[in-house]
Amino acid sequence: MVCHLHKRYNGVLLGFAQLCCLGLVVDLGWFWFLKRDLNYKLSNKIIVVIDILRATSTIVTLFSKGATSIIPIETLDECKEYKNKGYVIMAERMGKKVKGFDFGNSPSKILEKKIKNKKIAIATSNGTKTILKTRKSKMTLIGSFLNLKSIVKYLDKQNDDILLLCSGWQGSINLEDTLFAGAIISSISNYISESDSTIIAKNLYESNKDDIFNIMKKSSHAKRLSNNDNLIDIKFCSQIDKYDLIPYLDNDKLKLL
Repeated sequence: MVCHLHKRYNGVLLGFAQLCCLGLVVDLGWFWFLKRDLNYKLSNKIIVVIDILRATSTIVTLFSKGATSIIPIETLDECKEYKNKGYVIMAERMGKKVKGFDFGNSPSKILEKKIKNKKIAIATSNGTKTILKTRKSKMTLIGSFLNLKSIVKYLDKQNDDILLLCSGWQGSINLEDTLFAGAIISSISNYISESDSTIIAKNLYESNKDDIFNIMKKSSHAKRLSNNDNLIDIKFCSQIDKYDLIPYLDNDKLKLL
């Protein structure tokens, strides 16, 4: 799913948002792009990558714990190679930690780990792949409920169009990413969009903003995680404005603004 927001300047609508067809059709006419490149000119756009359960929430939490940099990686084999380079390596597939890696993709579990001054390499099923597809953007930010206010505050100061890019789950739209996209759309003040994608996301959030945890529990991926004893992660990832920080992509490495 992609929500495209255009800058409002002196009350004038400079453009209309569009839902971009990226090649893999799913429910409701929404599209997911991981198997193809983004069908947008990215060099003049700010992208917010969203993977609430759990990659972007985990990345935000890692930085809050003092990680110095994070490398998002697509494959497990490539991620393993970073172990010999002094990195903490993290990997998840189908919601579960991969054997042979230091950690999985659980933000709540890394709270007890020593992360300060560590370099991280991480490969996840959806989120890290999504991040890597945005390398040609003007700026790629990492968004989660945990740093919602920080993201909105930064975006409100910008003059570029914004793409809210939801990672989804294996080719399908998901509830929690759409919910967060709606939170940004509902909170931002200097942008406008009239696409169905942004209307759906905004209405979803505004109808459930007082009960984020319980609406997230209804998502298919939340149920998948619950089956793996990760209910605590769902609750953790539903917290709003826990951290005041913004990770961004610098070439192939995530750093803090």
